[in-house]
Amino acid sequence: MSGRGKKPKPSAALRKTKSTIAGLQFPISRIARYLKQGHYAERIGAGAAVYLAAVLEYLTAEILELAGNAAHDNKKQRIGPRHIQMGVRNDEELNKLFANVTIAEGGVMPNIEAQLLPKKTAYLAVPKEYQANSASNPMSYIMSGRSKKPTKPGIAFRKNKSAKAGLQFPVGRIGRYLKAGHYADRVSPGASVYLAAVLEYLTLEIVELAGKAAHENKKLRIGPRHILLAVRHDEELNQLFEGVTIAEGGVLPNIQAQLLPKKTMTAKGVAEDARSQEF
Repeated sequence: MSGRGKKPKPSAALRKTKSTIAGLQFPISRIARYLKQGHYAERIGAGAAVYLAAVLEYLTAEILELAGNAAHDNKKQRIGPRHIQMGVRNDEELNKLFANVTIAEGGVMPNIEAQLLPKKTAYLAVPKEYQANSASNPMSYIMSGRSKKPTKPGIAFRKNKSAKAGLQFPVGRIGRYLKAGHYADRVSPGASVYLAAVLEYLTLEIVELAGKAAHENKKLRIGPRHILLAVRHDEELNQLFEGVTIAEGGVLPNIQAQLLPKKTMTAKGVAEDARSQEF
């Protein structure tokens, strides 16, 4: 009779949201409100928000699953932008969907050209005087104490930033130069990785084209001349290095048509001309 034991109304206890009715986790009502506020169309159907919420939830679940697998492969317990990048780029459909999307601090995909890989050597940096004895047992030279050994047990397995990003250019040094240059108040860790990837790509492109130019000129060594020919004959690189002068590169071979030697008549043409003059 005191009124403290009031029970909730049956209708309030059994009230369900639109997300619960549709079996989704994403908020359908909020998405519908955003669709109406965006004025994407004059009228928005009731099923549009449900369909959009289902698509967004499926994409999120798919990306989180792939990113979780990438984090598990890297022995990480927290999913970061790097794992999302690897999850998206390694999936064909998601990579096509996010083709023009840049994930902040996601890095680049590990891709090392075959020309940049170190060549395999027969010996483990063993001097000539030790190669005869260490050919059958390479560990004999290492156990002799003359080879370099890490001072700490775990230093041999330590990876730098370049190795983690799958790059050859020094990410740590580029990050140090960015901070020393004071180009901005704050420099994010992903800036040095992105810049190192861009510089490595440009260097590889120029070296590849310059190598072809040296091969065409029957040279075994790439010189400034070959770099100039490679840059100026490529449309994109020529536009990028428009105001750059390559030292000792020379100029592009370009002869005006007026300076070319005139074509002379052949012996057959001279004989026919003389015969025509006789008649």
